[in-house]
Amino acid sequence: MAVVQGRHLLVHLDRFATNEPVNGATVEVAADGEAVTAAPVPGDDGVYRLEAGWLSKPGAHDLTVSITAADASDLLIGSLEIPVTLAAGPVIGTGNGVADVLGRVRQDSGLLLGAAMVFLLGVLTTVALTQRGRTRTAAGAALIGLGLLLASGAAFAHGDEDHSQDNKGKAPAAAAPMAPTGASESPRRLPDGSLYVPKPSQRLLAVRTTVAKPQEAAQTVQLIGQIVADPNGGGHVQATQTGRIEPGDKGLPFVGQRVEAGQVLAYIAPAVTIIDRSGIQQQIATVEQELVIAESRVQRLRKLEGSVPQRDIEEAEANLNGLRRRRAALSPTLTTKEALRAPISGIVTANNVKVGQVVEGRDQVLFEIVDPARLMVEAVAFDPRVANTVHGATATTADGVTLTLEHLGHSLALRQQAIPLLFQINTPPQGLSVGQPVRIVAQIQGTMSGIVLPRQSVVRGPNGQPLVWEHESPQRFVARPVRMQPVDGNTVLVSAGIGPEARIVTDGAGLLNQVR
Repeated sequence: MAVVQGRHLLVHLDRFATNEPVNGATVEVAADGEAVTAAPVPGDDGVYRLEAGWLSKPGAHDLTVSITAADASDLLIGSLEIPVTLAAGPVIGTGNGVADVLGRVRQDSGLLLGAAMVFLLGVLTTVALTQRGRTRTAAGAALIGLGLLLASGAAFAHGDEDHSQDNKGKAPAAAAPMAPTGASESPRRLPDGSLYVPKPSQRLLAVRTTVAKPQEAAQTVQLIGQIVADPNGGGHVQATQTGRIEPGDKGLPFVGQRVEAGQVLAYIAPAVTIIDRSGIQQQIATVEQELVIAESRVQRLRKLEGSVPQRDIEEAEANLNGLRRRRAALSPTLTTKEALRAPISGIVTANNVKVGQVVEGRDQVLFEIVDPARLMVEAVAFDPRVANTVHGATATTADGVTLTLEHLGHSLALRQQAIPLLFQINTPPQGLSVGQPVRIVAQIQGTMSGIVLPRQSVVRGPNGQPLVWEHESPQRFVARPVRMQPVDGNTVLVSAGIGPEARIVTDGAGLLNQVR
């Protein structure tokens, strides 16, 4: 695309398919027998500038543009129309003197109206000075009113003002060049709903496109699921007895802390009531009394060894050893602590205890640990055919993270009239949480035809209808309502709304959708 700026021609060079600026190319423009090579504009990607004498000549000029890049070359032929007002320049008083001024006045309706009102002002001034009576009074009043009108600037407009009210209801010329009057070159929505986005704005918004091509894709269905822990990658820590929580060597673990398998998380000091403690102490005292008697009997029998049967000695020693084991078993019941250890390596996701808390040996979960490298996705399907034909899937989180899933199987038992499905996450990214909802696109048997586009190409219109932006001309974009079906977490298949070879915006579609 070429833009005339005075005696300079700016050439914006892009790749047709992707709208990507082309740098480092050689651009040569020939017109009226003069060939000029454009120089790259520093700091602007894909912009080249040239200066030629024929740019100041009004009328149509046949152009031949030769482009040579590192990987391609092209030859373009076109026509450039330079209006008279643009070629004449903004300065009045050059050229043919009075004749030039009169020519400018005849061509500019604003100047023509201004000249007529100045002439009328002179006539009224003459009448007011030469006449008397009512004629003089009327002329004076008209003179004052005309002077106020001229002072307010509402009588006529000059070339630097907007005359859009005079052209209301008329479509702008498609190839009309921009006059050097400081007119707005910002993106805007045109009356027909399309967008006018100048090339500098396209560079700023990084607008990229792709050429639509019909393709075949697998049939898909959408499911709702959530992230769950792998049964082999998650663990619960529970108490086997009633007791009081005491911290481990490194204190109680906090949520988010990584622990290793076998690491002591906390201790449980047994909680023994006074009655139970008294009973245990009584048993210990009885065992110790019996132990003293058994030790004395063994010593006495050993002194009589040879005169007493050996069997009696062995029975006495066995009784003594049994009493010692009973005492060893009863003594720790009052002092031994139970160590709570991590069953797997992972991240602590729940901590339901505090130091000094009394817990019971029931189903209470004290700590929950999950291995973030072993996560799954659980979904439900109401159609049995979907559960039996799923062979691949992708999931997308609320913040746009795409997960690649492997279908593991489905349950044979219904859950609220739905079939649970289980998927394995291949290489889970960081930041996932158990219970986090995801949107699943599952591939089933069958194919569908359409145009495959990146998911970011599809945006929502004011009424919520999905649409894409087509790059119809260098600076014009048109919204096309479409009917689409997700293919996976990154692409969608458009089955209606656009045709083959259309240039569809991929990057920057969301920004274009916000232009008003």
